[in-house]
Amino acid sequence: MQWTPDRNAGFSRADPQRLYLPPIMDAIYGYEAVNVEAQLREPASLLNWMKRLLAVRKSNQAFGRGKLTFLRPGNRKILAYLREVDDEAILCVANLGRSAQPVELDLSRFKGRVPVEMMGRTPFPPIGELPYLLTLPACGFYWFRLASDADVPHWHEERLSREDLPMLVLFDGWTSFFRDRVVPWRIRMAEKTRAQLENEVLARYIETQRWYGAKGEKIAHARLADHALWEGKRNSWMLALLEVDSGGEPARYFVPLALAWEDGDEERARSLSTAAIAKVRQQANVGLLADALADEAFCRAAVEAIGRGFELATVHGEARGVVRFAPTRAFAELAGKEVASLPVGRPQAQSSNTVVTLGERLFLKGYRRIRPGVNPELEVGRFLTEVARFPNCVPVAGAIEYTAADGTPMTLALLQAYVANQGDGWSYTLAYLERFFEAQRGAAEAPAEDVHGAYLSLVHTLGVRTAELHRALSQRSGDPAFDPEPVAADDLAQWKQRVRDEAAATFDLVEKRRSQFPAPARDEMHTLLERRHKLLSRVDACPPPGRGAAKIRYHGDYHLGQVLLNKNDFVIIDFEGEPARPLAERRIKHSPLRDVAGMLRSFNYAQWTALRQAAQASGDDARLEPLARRWEAEVRRAFLGAYYEAARGGGLHEWFDDVRGLLELFELEKALYELRYEINNRPGWVRTPLLGILALAG
Repeated sequence: MQWTPDRNAGFSRADPQRLYLPPIMDAIYGYEAVNVEAQLREPASLLNWMKRLLAVRKSNQAFGRGKLTFLRPGNRKILAYLREVDDEAILCVANLGRSAQPVELDLSRFKGRVPVEMMGRTPFPPIGELPYLLTLPACGFYWFRLASDADVPHWHEERLSREDLPMLVLFDGWTSFFRDRVVPWRIRMAEKTRAQLENEVLARYIETQRWYGAKGEKIAHARLADHALWEGKRNSWMLALLEVDSGGEPARYFVPLALAWEDGDEERARSLSTAAIAKVRQQANVGLLADALADEAFCRAAVEAIGRGFELATVHGEARGVVRFAPTRAFAELAGKEVASLPVGRPQAQSSNTVVTLGERLFLKGYRRIRPGVNPELEVGRFLTEVARFPNCVPVAGAIEYTAADGTPMTLALLQAYVANQGDGWSYTLAYLERFFEAQRGAAEAPAEDVHGAYLSLVHTLGVRTAELHRALSQRSGDPAFDPEPVAADDLAQWKQRVRDEAAATFDLVEKRRSQFPAPARDEMHTLLERRHKLLSRVDACPPPGRGAAKIRYHGDYHLGQVLLNKNDFVIIDFEGEPARPLAERRIKHSPLRDVAGMLRSFNYAQWTALRQAAQASGDDARLEPLARRWEAEVRRAFLGAYYEAARGGGLHEWFDDVRGLLELFELEKALYELRYEINNRPGWVRTPLLGILALAG
């Protein structure tokens, strides 16, 4: 290798004419153009690419020690083989042709696993029963880790029609399920049909959905708790509320249903086939029972019903509830006049809801797991849209709300404006850090002082928007659910006690589980237990926030994933609060500094996540960790400086020093929660909150 662009490529200081074998002096391949020094500075150079390749290979022993199994794809220009050791499997696929090539691979014995591309750590769609389809560029290759512990890409949706659908035999449409609406000699038939719908059809369907809360648990019993039949112009739907028992606490789910008959509505039946729940037959007519959120007609009808404030009575025995399609004052402006012509997107399942887009104008979110009480996302979104008119959130156009016979409210769906964006803050930050680490790996000089200038400018904007959100939520409107309240001494005492309870629960869990972790996490857990009294003393010593501090409604689950980047600005989304907490608790007023603490913890997670990814791609690089810490320190300063400057004078606090102790208290509370979560769910991540707690403990 030619070392440098210096004299004789860095090999010798002698006269070039006196060398026995002079270095290459070609204009393209000579040492002045191609040398190690230049290659190290260029992240995409052949040298750095080869270093990354070697680091990935070293990270997995299956490459060198695993069993080798060649696959036999039909396309002879593709070389594909598996390397396996124990339960670890790596798929290697190479295109030996000079043009792009497709290939289908039989990977059915790995059904359910997620192929993770090892160079970029990108998850691909999961393996199913059908041959796995890949396309490769000319002379391209993939290395996949067939992972059983990786998450399916959030955008992935199964689109195949199920062939093993149960069959429901109806005799009078929706009425076939209700004994009190049929003639006496058909009561027994209606009871059997309803039992089949509840326990064989809907229970099995819910078990397979991403939004089902008790993952992997079989549903013992499902009951139609309430329902409403909705007759449209050409179609009808049943808005079903199901109570599900899977062995734990009963849960209630919203599953709107659509019927589509092949005779007379073949095109609609075909479009609903990927969301089919059961086949149906009524005399000579056959069709499908499907999830109505996949029905374009239902989504359009729901939006139109919200616009006109439609109400629909529910029927459950003698009791009667009501489903209200309620618009906000912004509905007409947000929905426009062309709702009937907007293209309806395919439903996208998320963790606890299903999202459908109508063009690039509206965004319909159907809640699946519904809880009794006022939904904070609707309540806060409506306040920010109608009262505060906060421009940096997603405006709410309306909602579908259910009120039970006893007056208990529940939110079934939320209609918002569609906001075009460049992705969320978390993805953007990880991509930024990846580029930064690539540029610094192997660089001869330390980065410039202002190397993060562009990113810090965005963080400054984020701090300002966060403060503006809190100022908007602190406006006095006469609504007791939102009017700010002063922080009292009792509030501080309760907050300290809550953190002490969090700490006690965390210490107990660490003591029980620390032996399961390898060093250095085990040693750091031991250090944490040794410092428990010092940590609790820090909690007790937290000073009161001073005059002017207020309790307000706040976001409740604020982090980089809850902000969308849009034209170098941010839009704040998802005001549901922490999903694990009851709705009543999420609606309690608190210090807005809990949001600030959540964002600071998110910066810390981004730093460690990027470092882990860099180590997986190119091996450990001791030089990157201090650079990552410096990045986090600069980002914290920029965010806090912008936040406190923009929040000052807004009735939230007087001076930063007045609330510094409170912010540390909430950071500790968040980190303790994170540590328990990681111990129980992601053991490989325990060091991230653990190091954060130790830093706060001093």
